[in-house]
Amino acid sequence: MAWRNALSKSMQELRIHLCQSSPASQGVREFVVANYAEIKKANPQFPILIRECAGAEAKLTARYDFGVEKSVSVQGANPAAVLSQLQELIKAGEAMPKSGE
Repeated sequence: MAWRNALSKSMQELRIHLCQSSPASQGVREFVVANYAEIKKANPQFPILIRECAGAEAKLTARYDFGVEKSVSVQGANPAAVLSQLQELIKAGEAMPKSGE
């Protein structure tokens, strides 16, 4: 589970948008329930914002250094696909320039 530790090193913030009841958000809801506690334990100061709204499209948005943001849709995705998309956002952040460099 190295991706949990890499989260705060590769991005500044993670926003998770989802609908509380829509079947299309089921996978991201399951991902949050299964992983949120461990993610926060590994990254206690890292902001993870979970935005719930009826009818919202399920998506992950990463904010990187210098205000760069990248969003990916996880609409209809299962928890494994949500993890895969999150890992892609982490990889993208590792390749970006950092403000401390």
